[in-house]
Amino acid sequence: MKTLLIVGSGGREHVLGWKLAQSSRVSRLIVLPGNEGMPSEWERWSDSLSRQDFEKLAQKAQKEKVDLAVIGPDNPLADGIVDVFESYGIPTFGPRAAAAQIEASKAFAKELMRLAGVPTAKYWVVETEDEGLEVLGQEAWPSGVVVKADGLAFGKGVRVCETLMDAQQAVHELIQISGKLVIEEKLLGEEISWMAFCDGQGCALLEPVRDYKRLLDRNEGPNTGGMGAISPVPDIPQGFSETLRNQVFLPVLRQMKKQGTEFRGILYAGLMVDFTSGQYWVLEFNARFGDPEAQALLPRMEGDLLPWCEAVARGDLSGLPASVPFKKDFSVFVVGAAPGYPERPVLGIPIRILDQNPKSYFFAGVRRQGSELLTSGGRVLGALGMGTRLELAREEAYERLGRVTFEGMQFRTDIGRFGS
Repeated sequence: MKTLLIVGSGGREHVLGWKLAQSSRVSRLIVLPGNEGMPSEWERWSDSLSRQDFEKLAQKAQKEKVDLAVIGPDNPLADGIVDVFESYGIPTFGPRAAAAQIEASKAFAKELMRLAGVPTAKYWVVETEDEGLEVLGQEAWPSGVVVKADGLAFGKGVRVCETLMDAQQAVHELIQISGKLVIEEKLLGEEISWMAFCDGQGCALLEPVRDYKRLLDRNEGPNTGGMGAISPVPDIPQGFSETLRNQVFLPVLRQMKKQGTEFRGILYAGLMVDFTSGQYWVLEFNARFGDPEAQALLPRMEGDLLPWCEAVARGDLSGLPASVPFKKDFSVFVVGAAPGYPERPVLGIPIRILDQNPKSYFFAGVRRQGSELLTSGGRVLGALGMGTRLELAREEAYERLGRVTFEGMQFRTDIGRFGS
């Protein structure tokens, strides 16, 4: 029987724990730090997740005989938590710091795509505001401009700009986050997220997900960490997953191994696809499960998640299927966010949940005060619906979200109905 440690506190970590706890081989599940909406039978550690405390944490995990650590968020990965845990002999699911640059540095990812021959938008890397303004002035930008902070920015380091003035403002603001920017042409098409378990040389693709990043219906309002997701994505052409395996995932894994940054973990490709022309481009890579994509995807996954995580951690997927098996059901996940999100979420608002089935929800920004659940972050929780048709899953998700009340709750009403 296994002891598992899940690092992270959001809805993604809640669904990872929920799925892993179903394994007959898991006897003890620990979350660090977790949140107070997660099941009370899960152990919670409150240790610091600062980079300087990784060694102390690894020593604790070793003492507590942790058999596998699963790292949810991007920051600990970029800071090298996997490197430290592995140095203490703890099998860990997630890439080492050198490989996590594929998410932590947009410039690193763009250069990697160029070397691996992966289709992506035309781009420029700049290190000053003046350089950025010069690039903006040199090009025509017929469909708009995307300005990205080079480093991690909690899902808020990307600005999609329709006008030159908006792009100039984005350059001015984002250069202060990371000191380096990627400026690229805006692409048109459908956005799709596709993830794969990777062991350094091979991969097994999961099914596609569509997430909804903008705050408001019809993709209006500011970018967020994600307001909902659906899986699978309707109308994907037959054979497209094999195209991605052979033209995106495997070339990137080969290039990363070649340059000494071998990738083991979940590799997430954010895609823009034009199915009428058959063209696609990679917008970005992430080095972990998406949030809220994981909440829509993992409930559809057939069988046990634990063997996949263990195989990735030891660097050998050869004993598992070439593609991850999934149920035919559709899933829809809808996020309920605090008022003021994403800029200034209001904390401490009481939450009432009328649903008697807590498995309908995955929690994120919540805390308890006595017996009362309060908001403690921007994305508070999300409701899951599943069904044989997308519309049935959608109805169930919104029905469940309707049983949650807190003052000023924000949510999109078009998840699963409007393209992302």
